[in-house]
Amino acid sequence: MNSSADQYKEISENMPSEEQRIVEYNEILQYRLNSVLPGLLEEEEFDAWMVIGRENNEDPIIKTLLPGSFHGASRVTAFLFTKEERFVLSPYGSRMEEFYQCAWTIEEGDVFKSMAKLLRDLKIRTLGLNFSEDFALADGITHSLFESLRQKFDDHIHLVSAERIAVNWLQTRSDREIEVYRKLDRIAHTIIGNAFSRENIIPGVTTTRDIEMRLKKLASNLGLRTWFGPDVDLQRRGAEDPRKIGVIEGGDLLHCDFGFMYSGLATDTQQMFYLKSDEENDLPEGLDDVIRKTNEVQDILARNFIEGISGNELLSISLRDAKERGLDATIYSHPVGYHGHGAGPIIGLWNNQEKIPGTGDLKIRNSTCFAMELNCRSPLLSWDDQPVYGFLEETVAFRNNKIDYLDGRQEELFIL
Repeated sequence: MNSSADQYKEISENMPSEEQRIVEYNEILQYRLNSVLPGLLEEEEFDAWMVIGRENNEDPIIKTLLPGSFHGASRVTAFLFTKEERFVLSPYGSRMEEFYQCAWTIEEGDVFKSMAKLLRDLKIRTLGLNFSEDFALADGITHSLFESLRQKFDDHIHLVSAERIAVNWLQTRSDREIEVYRKLDRIAHTIIGNAFSRENIIPGVTTTRDIEMRLKKLASNLGLRTWFGPDVDLQRRGAEDPRKIGVIEGGDLLHCDFGFMYSGLATDTQQMFYLKSDEENDLPEGLDDVIRKTNEVQDILARNFIEGISGNELLSISLRDAKERGLDATIYSHPVGYHGHGAGPIIGLWNNQEKIPGTGDLKIRNSTCFAMELNCRSPLLSWDDQPVYGFLEETVAFRNNKIDYLDGRQEELFIL
């Protein structure tokens, strides 16, 4: 079996160029516009959906509609979708004609007048806009833009919330995106394995911060941007804090939380390692059960994933099943996609294992991806019954009522 260093080298040598990434991104965008969006529009009762934002203060959905060579809105940028057509109103709209009909040029003057004319020509009576009390990613229109639209449009155009299609556009993944995710999950596992190799950790010298920076550098060298942290911490016999940071010693149980962005998709992964001390020949008794028990919680959650169940129901049922098996579980899984903490049903929060209003009430849908994030707590006899946590997180796909671990999952404690 190749070492993590060999695997990382292989990935580095085969990473697509920037141009290749843009081509891939645009192919996926075109497919989503042609094959995903029409079905979502059919679920809505409004006549058209508008996504609008201003430069440097964009609706978060705008970036998911822009071709790969664009980095954000220019001045006022708007997209308009009906069940039959799609339009762009932007100073650079002519550069997007492969994807949208250009409905305005800067020479025409006031973009809002052009919007109003377009809506009249299309006989739009109800217009969906991205405002929502419960879903931040579906609440992208600013107050000033909303007021501008309300004042410029004719009174007969009724402005309604488009939160459902906003959420569903963001959370729905095409088959090709899921296959991209499969590659990204392998990259995540390889980077983590490289950062946590025994050659990179010197007991009494290396710190958790050192490993965090190595994770970040390994990602950056591949042209990947971390979207948080990353975070590395440890559990140690006699230390009450299960997320302790600082200098790493032999006998520490290490944990990392690592996620990066690639061509608009975010990953989120947690794994665990044990650094043996020089005096140890075997693992502390019971430590190998940490991952096994946490895998059991994953299995319970995966079995209960059913299309149409709400995030709150999935949480409640899974916690009940875990308790019946004697597992002290905490579940805090979330959608992942264009955003690390993505749009869709929340399945618990680390500080709230009760119902989550709004986001927890959303139903599980087919062709979505989640960060299956959870932990299992149990006393470790060889550590004088000190509670030890198994923290695991995997990026998974949900299709046809089945959870797909895209590059497998950690099923044993990694020993350093």
